Amino acid sequence: MRSRCWLSGAMAVVVVGLGIAMAVGLFVGLAAVQQRPPDVPYVPTPYEVVREMLKVARVGPKDIVYDLGCGDGRIVITAVKEFKAQRGVGVDIDPQRIRESNENAQKAGATDRVKFLQQDLFQTDISEATVITLYLLPSVNLRLRPKLFRECRPGTRIVSHDFDMGEWEADRTLRVRGPYREHTVYYWVLPAGVAGTWRWSVSTPKGERRYTLRLRQRFQKISGTVVTDGAETSISEAQLNGDQIRFTVVREIQGQKVTMRFSGRVNGDTVRGSADIQGGPFAGKRDWVAKRDPVNLSGTWRWQGGALRIERRNGQWVATLLQGNRSQPISDFYVWGAGIYFRLSEGTEITAEGVVEGDRLTGTWNGKPWTATRTKG
Repeated sequence: MRSRCWLSGAMAVVVVGLGIAMAVGLFVGLAAVQQRPPDVPYVPTPYEVVREMLKVARVGPKDIVYDLGCGDGRIVITAVKEFKAQRGVGVDIDPQRIRESNENAQKAGATDRVKFLQQDLFQTDISEATVITLYLLPSVNLRLRPKLFRECRPGTRIVSHDFDMGEWEADRTLRVRGPYREHTVYYWVLPAGVAGTWRWSVSTPKGERRYTLRLRQRFQKISGTVVTDGAETSISEAQLNGDQIRFTVVREIQGQKVTMRFSGRVNGDTVRGSADIQGGPFAGKRDWVAKRDPVNLSGTWRWQGGALRIERRNGQWVATLLQGNRSQPISDFYVWGAGIYFRLSEGTEITAEGVVEGDRLTGTWNGKPWTATRTKG
């Protein structure tokens, strides 16, 4: 009897010990997930603002909505329940917020279409999102901005409560009255990368007319020139909305004013759409297909006083500024087709942009003309 009692006691000790070990393991696991404090304090977005955010993003049955810093889960739950989104994913580093989100999803009967991830939002794969909602802080938005451009597809809609994205101007800005104050909602459509040299030809009774379009880009803002018959003309009314591009060229042909309106959808290095030509001998509407010249961004680009190394790592473009014996990784770096843009705010503030053509990079450095040449070293 004593042996059996001792054995039972030993088994109890083992079971209790295992329970403690599992609890400790679970605690350590949760601690490992929450590697650092949350980036922002928890302040829930009022439901009046939630609905306006989802409304301006035109959330519907085909959308997958990600809320980065999801709090109690109200945005993705509202997206699937009221706006009929296909799915919703909430991400928060705080385990308490994730518990609340799951409880709220269960109460709302939305557990089949929403999920909540206890993760660092900077580590979360957001590539499947069609809509991303944010209520973070200006500094966090700026840190997140390069990730949005790296991982999301052109046309992804992004909505931020109260805080903007720095020099990336919002496509729309709304003022929304909440229960205690007025709120601001910022809305963007992630643009395709269109910088570079594009070429196409148009058939006319007098033969093929060849066109060359050179585009520059800063976020969704584009500018450029078109060359045909040796004459260069600046484009006007240029718009880039996700993967949709449009612009107008006005010039004189054979003594007549001709207005050419181009519009199309960007897919990699091809644009397909239509050209509406008004006036002149070639008036009419026709199909339009333009191809971008191949470009290679990789290499070390040098100029007097410095160099920029651009390379591919793990499928992503990364850049490093080289000055003397110092090398400084650039986290706020963007590639838009044949164009690049980056900002550095540590020490001397730098904003630079340029377009690559062959082994030459031309653009601006803090607003002044900048030219760099690719070298082998």
